[in-house]
Amino acid sequence: MPGGITLRTAVEVRSRTASGAAGMGGAVGMRRAFSTTAARSMLAVVGTAQCNHGPQPPPVRANPNGRNAARLERAASVRSLVRILLVSTFYPPVALGGYEVECAGVAERLAERHEVLVLTSSEGSARAESDPRVRRELTLLSADSRGAVRAPAAALRATGAARRALDWKPDLIYAWNCSSIPQASVRVLADSRVPLAFRVCEHWFGGLFKNDQFLRELLPTRRRAARRPWAAGCRAVNRLPALRLDPLAPVRAAISWNSETLERMVPTPQFVEPVLERVGHSVPRYGDLYEQVSRAPAAEPEIVFLGRVTPYKGVGVAIEALAMLRAGARPSARLVVIGPEDPAYGAEMRSLAERLGVGTAISWLGQRTPEQSAAALAAAHALIVPSVWQEPFPLVTIEAALARVPIVASDVGGIGEGMHDEEHALLFARGDASAAAAALERVLGEPEATAARVLRARERAEDFRIGPYLDAQEAFVLDAHAALSAG
Repeated sequence: MPGGITLRTAVEVRSRTASGAAGMGGAVGMRRAFSTTAARSMLAVVGTAQCNHGPQPPPVRANPNGRNAARLERAASVRSLVRILLVSTFYPPVALGGYEVECAGVAERLAERHEVLVLTSSEGSARAESDPRVRRELTLLSADSRGAVRAPAAALRATGAARRALDWKPDLIYAWNCSSIPQASVRVLADSRVPLAFRVCEHWFGGLFKNDQFLRELLPTRRRAARRPWAAGCRAVNRLPALRLDPLAPVRAAISWNSETLERMVPTPQFVEPVLERVGHSVPRYGDLYEQVSRAPAAEPEIVFLGRVTPYKGVGVAIEALAMLRAGARPSARLVVIGPEDPAYGAEMRSLAERLGVGTAISWLGQRTPEQSAAALAAAHALIVPSVWQEPFPLVTIEAALARVPIVASDVGGIGEGMHDEEHALLFARGDASAAAAALERVLGEPEATAARVLRARERAEDFRIGPYLDAQEAFVLDAHAALSAG
C-alpha cells in the first residue's frame, strides 16, 4: 500500500489485553553500594527539584494561507481540530537519527490544522531556536550509574513538566521515543485520562516504566543487599505528594508500530491494553532529495556506510569486508563512513582499519547534511548496512533505493521487510564480514543483475513516500482519539 502503511482489518484492529514478558534490555545495575544514610538523604536531594509553573505559550495554529490552504479547506469539514501533546526524547534541531526527523515531520504536518505542543529533553537546547510549541524541559539520563543516581530528582522535575503540559488541555497525548527521559512524565500523562497513543520505532516500548531508572525501583522484585537501601530511598521519594506513581497501573492506548517485524519482536507491556493498533512503515523525510540524485559513480569502487558510528551499527563488519575486497579482485576499493561518532568506538574502528591495512582506504566524514549524504550516494557503487542489532526498519535502505544505489545489508530486524533479499538487495548474516564481502563482489562483478535489482528496489521505494505516510499518521492520530474517547 502506498506510504508503507499496513492498516488492520476489522478483525485485526483489535481491542485486547496484551500479555507476555515486558521489556528488552535489563535494568542497569548500580556500580556502587549506597548506604542506608545515603538512601535516607535522597529526599533532601530531590527537594532541590523545583516544579515551577511558568507562563504558558499560546497554542500553535497552522497558517491558513499559502500552498496548504486548499488542502486545509477540503479537510476542515471532515475532522475537528485536536490539541495534541507530543512527547519525544529529542526534537530537531537536536537529533541522533531518523527517529527524531520523522517525529518533527509528523508534528509539522499535524500543526497545519491542529494545535501541537512538544515536550522533549533539554539536551542541546542551547542550539535550538526558541519555539513556543516546543518545551525542552525533561532531563536526559545516561544508561549507567550516573543516570540512575540522577533519576529520582529528574523524575520529580519531569512530573512537574508533564503537569504543566496537561495545563495546556491536550485532547490526545502522542508519545514517540521515550527512552533516556524520566518516564515518570509519561506515567503522569497516562494517569491523566487524556487519550494516549504511542509511536513505536524502537525497542524501548517493551520495557516501558519497568526499565526506567527510577520507576523500576518501585517494583516488588528481589534485589541484591547492596541495592535495597537505594530502592527503599526511591520508594520514600515516591511517597511525596508530587509523585505517588504506580508503574504497573493499567493503561489504555493506541499503538502505531513502524514495522511488522518490530511488532513481533517487542512485547506489549502486560499493563497496556491496546485499543487500536496499526503498522505504518517509517519513510525518509527527504526522499525527494535522494530521488533527484544524478548518479556518477567514482572511478574506483566506493562503498558508503551511512549511519551512526556505534557498536550496534556494525562498522567493524564493513571494515573487515573492505579488507577482504582489497585483498581479492578489488585492490582499489574504498569505504566512505558518514555519520556521528561515538568517540571511543570511532577510535577503536580506526585502529582496526590500521591493523587490517586499510586505514588509508577509509574516509571518515562525520555527520553530514541530507544534501551532502545524497551527494556521497551519487558517487557510491554500493551502500553497506552492516548492523549487528535488530534494526526495526532503517530508512537508509529506502534512501539508497531512491538514489538508485545497490544495497548490501545485514539480514536483521526489519531490513528484509523493507528491501527483500535478492529481489531488492543482497542480505548477509549478522556479523559475517566474509559474506558481506562476497555480496559486494557480486554487486561490482555482475553489472546486469545489479542494475535489474536496483530498478526493482527503486520501484519498491515508491511504497515509502512522505505524503501518504503523513496522511496515514494524521488518520491514526484522529482514529486513536476517537477510539480512546469512546471507551
